[in-house]
Amino acid sequence: MELKDFTEKEQEMIKQGLTTSEISDKETAAKILALVPQEWIKRIPFFVRKHATTRTIKRISIEHPELYAVAKRSGEIPEKEREELRQILTGIFQEKMNKHKIK
Repeated sequence: MELKDFTEKEQEMIKQGLTTSEISDKETAAKILALVPQEWIKRIPFFVRKHATTRTIKRISIEHPELYAVAKRSGEIPEKEREELRQILTGIFQEKMNKHKIK
């Protein structure tokens, strides 16, 4: 995907710099993002990848604080919560990829 594939408004936002969320716990973010298939993350254009991933982690922490808290604990995420998070992440990424026509 190239810059020209985005709308003019999106191109202007990209040129200005996209917002990213400050993630205080990078270990938790890494555990959560590990649940997303890496080929999906690689399909996100490099210049919006950080925006997409940090905003997704922030969204998880706001919309599903109980799952975020479980992921924040030391050690592996328990199987039940890992599957719930995987389903939520899959839905979020599919929604975003469809919205931006990323195949």
